[in-house]
Amino acid sequence: MPLSSHLLFSRHNIMLCLLMGLLSACSLHPAKKQQSTALPSFNYSLVSAEQVNDVPAISSLTYLTLSQRDELAAFVLRDSIKALPNRLKVAEFINHKMMNFNYEGQNYTSTESWKNQSGNCMALALLTYSVAKELNVHTVFQVVHAAPILTNITSDILVTSDHVRTYLYDEKPDGHFLSGGVATVIDYFPDRFDRTGAIVSEKQFLAMFYRNLAADAMLEKQYQQAFLLLNKGLTLAPDYEALINMMAITHRRLGDEHTAEKLYRYALANNTNSISVLSNYRLLLELQNRTAEAQNINQHLLAIESSNPYSYYSLGIEALEFKDYKTTVIFLEKFIDSAPYFHPAYYALARAHVGLGQHKKAQDILQQAIALTDMPASKRNYLAKLNMLKDK
Repeated sequence: MPLSSHLLFSRHNIMLCLLMGLLSACSLHPAKKQQSTALPSFNYSLVSAEQVNDVPAISSLTYLTLSQRDELAAFVLRDSIKALPNRLKVAEFINHKMMNFNYEGQNYTSTESWKNQSGNCMALALLTYSVAKELNVHTVFQVVHAAPILTNITSDILVTSDHVRTYLYDEKPDGHFLSGGVATVIDYFPDRFDRTGAIVSEKQFLAMFYRNLAADAMLEKQYQQAFLLLNKGLTLAPDYEALINMMAITHRRLGDEHTAEKLYRYALANNTNSISVLSNYRLLLELQNRTAEAQNINQHLLAIESSNPYSYYSLGIEALEFKDYKTTVIFLEKFIDSAPYFHPAYYALARAHVGLGQHKKAQDILQQAIALTDMPASKRNYLAKLNMLKDK
């Protein structure tokens, strides 16, 4: 690991910083194996040619206006700043810009984040990237799996809260991973529940932003726009499993289940234990009444040991949404084994036991949730649920 200094921004009360993902959301790990076959062709007949020009170019995402570049130049000439290494100039400037920042869940471009003084975690990472480029500072990105602050499930869509940590180097580090050199780390809204994930390349980082924009489009049911944004992302990172997974979802939403299945099978051929792909493929099979095949995948999901425990939480919440209480219990217990201090998981687990008619078990679990939380609103909610169960 490099020597490093850290610039860490704390979570701000109830303000949410969401990096949009899709379910079952998006695994941010690239496939570990080299692709063994060609990526299946997409069905471009599903989208209209007029929308192609609506996809933003990379340059428009990272662009800073002349007045913004002038403001940056003036900042780094301050007496307290000008003698610092460039990586620290970037960190100090980002810290300065975030003093009055509104942490909204918006996937703003760098220009928009700067102008609006707001954006989500990915927007902040993109702004950091643009400022670093302006000052000739090298960037390396690492995924951080954050505790799910908010879930919003509608069929196969789930909003998650993973984000990106940025490493700043004055000199390009040796190799692709974090090795050698002195780095400054910018981590937006660190939390004790965070788990570090994969290192991603610059191209995959940019592909992740197109993934976010596609997620926005899908939540608005603009599936043709999502298709084109995902297609753009895949030109940058053609092996990026999250984009392939979402492209499969998009094909299904646009009525092409045949291509969707080919994409799921392709992704699984290169990563047989992808929880996100498996859960979406299972849904496709269920929609086609291929019950036996769907059950086989479900058994495989239950047996997988994931390096990201929040994937279990997401699957548990998904199962709870669909009132599959036995599956909910299995996944949430697996999650709690890995992350025993995350109180919302206990509350969800208690709800599942209520659904199974196991009220005494639910009461015991709610007691654990109450003991773990120091948030007054959550404590009141859990106590109210517990008292309601006691009165039955």
